[in-house]
Amino acid sequence: TYQDVRAIDQRVQGAEHVSTMTMTMNIASVLAMQSKFQEAEVLLRELLGVQQRVLGDEHPHTLTTSHTLSLTLFQQCMFGEAEARCREVLAARLRV
Repeated sequence: TYQDVRAIDQRVQGAEHVSTMTMTMNIASVLAMQSKFQEAEVLLRELLGVQQRVLGDEHPHTLTTSHTLSLTLFQQCMFGEAEARCREVLAARLRV
């Protein structure tokens, strides 16, 4: 499965490697498409932490992950956090 490949990739290349981050985003996206929003949320929060540390808060990839997380939260009726995160992403995109 993709989860198995991701685990191997993470072990071999590390969580901060670009291919690991890309694979994590792809898996989270597939999970969200399958309406597995809680599972997607876990991966997106993990990925967001790595990206913030490695790429910075206002890097385009970090902002995309944050936006994707907000959509996942919205799907789980977590409207307050989803809206706040969306507003943060919009403000950051307007700055950069």
